[in-house]
Amino acid sequence: MPLAISTGHEVGLAVTGAAFIAFALLSALLFPRFRPQYPGSALPAFIVVAVVFFFGMLTAVEVFGAEKKKGGERVAQTASQPPTTQPTTSTPTTAPKPQATTVAVTESEFKIVLASSSFKAGKITFDIKNTGKLAHDLAIKGGQKTKLIQPGGSAQLAVTLKPGKYHLYCSVPGHEQAGMKADITVS
Repeated sequence: MPLAISTGHEVGLAVTGAAFIAFALLSALLFPRFRPQYPGSALPAFIVVAVVFFFGMLTAVEVFGAEKKKGGERVAQTASQPPTTQPTTSTPTTAPKPQATTVAVTESEFKIVLASSSFKAGKITFDIKNTGKLAHDLAIKGGQKTKLIQPGGSAQLAVTLKPGKYHLYCSVPGHEQAGMKADITVS
């Protein structure tokens, strides 16, 4: 599965990673072969270069590993997290005649259980209960999300959805990848 970041950012991370790896391999394998005393008297310079490469890689991950949202705010992306700037599903909008529906949602480590996965278009209120031992939230890809729900707590997420497929997930880092996701269909 390709990374969920833009091609330019993938290239930036790849170039920085390649430079870091090249330095590490040259330092470990090639330089000692031609200079058995390596780094020898150049140890302070070697340490400085290693620290610069290390912090350069950290900076590259921070700069290239984040995508811009529509508002310009940077958000971290992971390899299996879909980009939030190009939703593949319908986004929440106002329907002409919404029918109010309340859906019970239970979150725990690491799953999201919904009372149903098919709904009629209109106003839907997700009534979320966190029965786990960690804080969770509920987010709709490309749409709204709840505040962080502490263990034993609950929250509601009221949205108006048009017909389409929607992806629900916990936006706490690592939770979606661990299985806290669910797909729903609105008709």
